[in-house]
Amino acid sequence: MNVKRFIKPLLIIAACALVVVAASYTFPTDEATDYQGVSVKQQYDVHSMDRLLASDLKQTTSLFIQQINQQLESWADSSSMSTASFQNELNEHPHITGFARMKDDQVLESAGFQGNPDVRKFDNSTGDHKYSDPYERNGSQYMLLGKTLEDGSMIIGEVDLTFVQSFIKDIASVADAGGNFFASSENTDVEWKTMDDVPAGQHVETVSELGWKIVVHSEDQKPMKAAEHFHESRAIVKLKSANDAKKFFEANDQLTIIETNEPFYLVEKKDTSSEQLLNQLEGSPYVIYAEPDYRFAKQDAIPNDEFFEPYQWNLKQLDLEKAWNDTDGSGVTIAIIDTGIDPNHVELKNKSEKGYNAIDDTEDATDQHGHGTHVSGIAAAVTDNQDGIAGVSWNSKILPIKVLDENGEGSSYAVAKGLYWAVDNGADVVNMSLGDYHDSKVLYDAIRYAYEKDVVIVTASGNDNVGDAMYPAAYPEVLTVAALDESKDRAFYSNYGDHVDIAAPGTSIPSLFLDDQYVVMSGTSMASPHVAGLCALIRSVNPSLSNDEVYDIVRDTATDLGAPGVDQYYGYGEINANAAIKQAKQ
Repeated sequence: MNVKRFIKPLLIIAACALVVVAASYTFPTDEATDYQGVSVKQQYDVHSMDRLLASDLKQTTSLFIQQINQQLESWADSSSMSTASFQNELNEHPHITGFARMKDDQVLESAGFQGNPDVRKFDNSTGDHKYSDPYERNGSQYMLLGKTLEDGSMIIGEVDLTFVQSFIKDIASVADAGGNFFASSENTDVEWKTMDDVPAGQHVETVSELGWKIVVHSEDQKPMKAAEHFHESRAIVKLKSANDAKKFFEANDQLTIIETNEPFYLVEKKDTSSEQLLNQLEGSPYVIYAEPDYRFAKQDAIPNDEFFEPYQWNLKQLDLEKAWNDTDGSGVTIAIIDTGIDPNHVELKNKSEKGYNAIDDTEDATDQHGHGTHVSGIAAAVTDNQDGIAGVSWNSKILPIKVLDENGEGSSYAVAKGLYWAVDNGADVVNMSLGDYHDSKVLYDAIRYAYEKDVVIVTASGNDNVGDAMYPAAYPEVLTVAALDESKDRAFYSNYGDHVDIAAPGTSIPSLFLDDQYVVMSGTSMASPHVAGLCALIRSVNPSLSNDEVYDIVRDTATDLGAPGVDQYYGYGEINANAAIKQAKQ
């Protein structure tokens, strides 16, 4: 039996809560911000986002249930069921607390259970699969799952659901089949006991396999304030020459140098507003420019991977199955500038290069958030390995660059520094599913550096349904990606404008998550790596192509959507992988 194929679906539901956490950063709240003349207000109904988040949670939970059923059947057909094999599973996976096989109320094999499993708890069933409602023991929530075997016996597993409390954070509550809420963050303002307490207008999604009700209440999220769009009391300074540094700092002896990366300096002056600090620095004869250190935030032949056929509509929609007959992305390195990656994920560990942490200037690019891991999986997860998902560019290497922290937040200085490092360490393609509404000179310097080094740069357009310019998406040197849903319609949250080059699937995209998990997420963050993966396939099949030539191929071969010709919502249209590879081979 393939142990990993059995366990991964169990862990999918554990990641559901974290899907919402990631989405809460990927989709900014309905809050206007205004700084240095930039004012942006999200232009969508907040309940539309509630519906999307709830739908992603529902799909992830359904994915878990369907896959766990398949794997219970796989184990049921196996001759290796024993107390020892059960115990081996428990040792590897702490969310599973017990396995047993029973017949006529007698335990045949068991591990982890204190006493016999209480089969009277099986209140719900689908075919020969049974489920209990969540129940409490010693202050923790648990759930039983069972599968009836041909000989009349039943294989039973118990799952610890305490992780549900952590994954829903402050934006969702979950009720069992009886309508009783068993998971809701202790920090949220709602105090619902049953579904009868839910006010009218709240969107509810039902997980049909379990009867669970998922309610997202985004009004409880705390919006980012305008002042949090940059690091207070800090500035990035670009000096005219290295020789000017001594004179500059002598004249500004109250500055603290946080980091040096000539000709750039990240400086700080305590108890001074950013506006005051910038006014002081911009008057210096040694300075080319000074700007705030802006906060950046994150914005997914036929393979035999287990989730490809039933769930990865996004890859089929792009005609990738034909493109894969010509190239698999070998020989190309994709830099993912994001929250890092999970280096031990089964679908990344054998294809990841040694990365870089631009936050603390180390080699540790370990993802503590999950966004970067999800993005990496869309671009280039290990494919055709009978396991998990398929990536767009099967055999491309991943170069992980960590510029965003465990909250999915970072600074323009760290992003720029990470981009320089990626270019200098072999990146052929760069994906940047992140952004901010401020035009950062230090970031643009890095973008220009990458572009002039012939690196393909792919960025997400943003998730506020506005036409305001987000950076780096608005820079002319990058390929900017808008998001589509399964109907090839523009995703309601996707930013638009003349800077949008292309569109790709971004809504309800399955991919990787921390600790060998798989989850569903939505956003232009998920659309962008589809295009980065395609650019890697193009460079693999024809390494002589320049970055501009790659851009032209992606645009020229796109399937036109929306108004005829190029438009501000779809750009040139949806990427067409097969057409792009055919043109690249010519």
